[in-house]
Amino acid sequence: PTYWDKAAVKLTKITYLMVTDESTALSMFQSGQMDVGSTVPISELPKLVASGDAQILPYLGTYYYQINVTKKPFDDVRVREALNLAIDRKAITTSVTKGGQIPALAFVPGGIADAAAGSDFRTVGGTFYKDDDIATAQKLLADAGYPGGKGFPTFTLLFNTSNAHQSIAEAIQQMWNKNLGITCTLKVEEWGVYLDDRNNLNYQVARAGWIGDYMDPNTFLDMWVTDGGNNGTGYANKTYDALIAKAKATTDPAARMATLHAAEKILMTDFPIIPIYFYTNPVLITKHVKNFYQSTLGFVDWKTAYMG
Repeated sequence: PTYWDKAAVKLTKITYLMVTDESTALSMFQSGQMDVGSTVPISELPKLVASGDAQILPYLGTYYYQINVTKKPFDDVRVREALNLAIDRKAITTSVTKGGQIPALAFVPGGIADAAAGSDFRTVGGTFYKDDDIATAQKLLADAGYPGGKGFPTFTLLFNTSNAHQSIAEAIQQMWNKNLGITCTLKVEEWGVYLDDRNNLNYQVARAGWIGDYMDPNTFLDMWVTDGGNNGTGYANKTYDALIAKAKATTDPAARMATLHAAEKILMTDFPIIPIYFYTNPVLITKHVKNFYQSTLGFVDWKTAYMG
């Protein structure tokens, strides 16, 4: 009653339901037990969008795989780059995720302003590799000592429980086998166990994702400094660390952005990570909910929402 703009607020009560299973969430939505849902089964998404029961919203984030660079054979950058190039991201976004995601040929997503007025950091920075570049991937793996995948050890791809993560992992598992002649097994863990294994470097390759904390490239780049709290790969590069430190101390916008571009180039040369796609945010929204707003950072503002 003391809110400064209370006249603009239409809702009197909002109830949040903690539903982790995608099928359960969809069933509850379709039966009228919930009005908005953030968990959408990817197999049902195109149909839900077509019927108007789901919307695909922008989301500032990157879905990627991270690599434990402290373990052989992943300590060899040629192996890491080969894994990166042997993935058909367009096939994943069009045939698996089906939510308007954009194949990631860099790590920082679009939607962040660069120094010049009206410019975008991703557009200015461009891309760093070609999608589905099988020939180059095969040569890199051969140069690393594994021609046709011969002698390459079977490894494990770790991800947390989710039908979407499972489907993506299965697709990439097949691509690596077909394109490189290598074999990986899939390992799924509940969220807490998965995080512990990732943080303790108890993995070889693992699924990950990052949503920006704020609208700046630094939120995607400073996490990869040596011993960074969100690094989780064992990756360390003193030149990269110095560039991130320089960017934080630089007040000139053009010089700062140039420094961050240089840092991303190093990251996309060393490949401790494999960007897969830039996120979108599929949301279930009943037609009775009006003025629903969710920012590109994922924050929901219920202030002007109402039931109509």
